[in-house]
Amino acid sequence: MKLGRAFVFSLILSVGMLMTPSAIVFADSPSSYCTYVAETGHNIHGAFLLFYRSHNGATNFGLPLTEAFPEKGRLVQYFERARLEFFPENPPSLQVQVGMLGLEYYNITDPPIRIEAIPPRNNPNFLYFEESGQMISFALKEAFDKYGGRELLGYPVSGIRYESGKFVQYFQRQRLVWDPLTTGANKVVLSPVGQLALDKNYPADFKWRARVPNDYCGTPPIGPTPTTVPFVIPTPNTNGLAMTLHVRVRFRQTGTVGPQYVDVIVEDQNQRRLTNIAAYAVVYLANGERYFPLLPTNSSGITTFGFELGNQPRNCAVTVEVTAFAGPLSATGRDTFTCQ
Repeated sequence: MKLGRAFVFSLILSVGMLMTPSAIVFADSPSSYCTYVAETGHNIHGAFLLFYRSHNGATNFGLPLTEAFPEKGRLVQYFERARLEFFPENPPSLQVQVGMLGLEYYNITDPPIRIEAIPPRNNPNFLYFEESGQMISFALKEAFDKYGGRELLGYPVSGIRYESGKFVQYFQRQRLVWDPLTTGANKVVLSPVGQLALDKNYPADFKWRARVPNDYCGTPPIGPTPTTVPFVIPTPNTNGLAMTLHVRVRFRQTGTVGPQYVDVIVEDQNQRRLTNIAAYAVVYLANGERYFPLLPTNSSGITTFGFELGNQPRNCAVTVEVTAFAGPLSATGRDTFTCQ
């Protein structure tokens, strides 16, 4: 594999710096920055994987049904029971959100309940939502808490309904189904709203639904020992905040087939490494592109990701483009190599 010339540019208030081998510091070896789900043939990467694992994803979201892809200008990924959406420009706690599929797919809302029907705040069997004028109660309230509450289900947008022998209630992001004939932990279940919305909006041959190879998300190989980055005297800055961003991207030289690993460094105008910076990557291949919501940069200002190169023609160009966000600032960096 022949490394191409790395070049960087900034989208906002910044002109990037050329990438040089002496400046690269390889990222920490993560135990896993992505995972492959063989049952459906899809990978979950970076920020989406972090959110998935921290929110009991196997139960609350189910299996991935697509790779990450752009939808209406936003990076998303569909799962059986949810659609995850990436907002890298947001504060960290709001960078990954569950899509409003309850409203989008079912499109059901009820008028607010009567004032006299609003339950007392101290009644543990009921919970009223001023935002939507609806309440949840008993088994559905227990399930609401069990399945992630407001963050994952949103507010209730309907009262309890009786449909096909079961009680249901609609939420912004989901629909809960209560089977009165079932007892135990599964008496209230989540609806497959991710699958339903995907089937409604995209054909079966939609390219992001197709099974893909395993991205081999284990520990990346360790590259050559980097030289020490020279100390740079910081330029005085009146508020101590980043005024511009610089993104540096470099492939690790791993071959022309198999998994390719990429290191990304984010710095400010004084070459200070920035931690907890959100970013996404687009990999341009001869047979199409792929999208990756990256993990935030670590304490060294670095994030790493990998992808399976797949079958590429000889002399093809493979380009990685990474865009990073810090408040109102954003910047983009690139690296390219030529297949041999």
